[in-house]
Amino acid sequence: MVPQLLDCSLSFATMLEEARGAESDRDFISKCCIGLKECRESWTRLRVCERRKKGPPVLAKRLVQEGNELISIVGTIITKKRASVAAKRAAEKAAKIAKRQAARAKRGTNS
Repeated sequence: MVPQLLDCSLSFATMLEEARGAESDRDFISKCCIGLKECRESWTRLRVCERRKKGPPVLAKRLVQEGNELISIVGTIITKKRASVAAKRAAEKAAKIAKRQAARAKRGTNS
């Protein structure tokens, strides 16, 4: 169990570090989502350890709580980034529409 826990925990940290160097918003979101999956796997393994009474109970409980907090944090990062990307796309679309309308209006006054 310990080697598996280490693997998924390290994968989580690695994915978030890779997300920092993402080449695009889409890449960032993808890497964060993979990191979130790894975090959930770690959290699940920690809960199993806690329930099976592996290790000091106070430490196990604290680690499970910290895992839960990390899941919430990364989930919030993903949600906010998705909202930011959607807002950016909507603004770009609105700008294109406004540009087209301005061009049409200009053509209409030049006729």
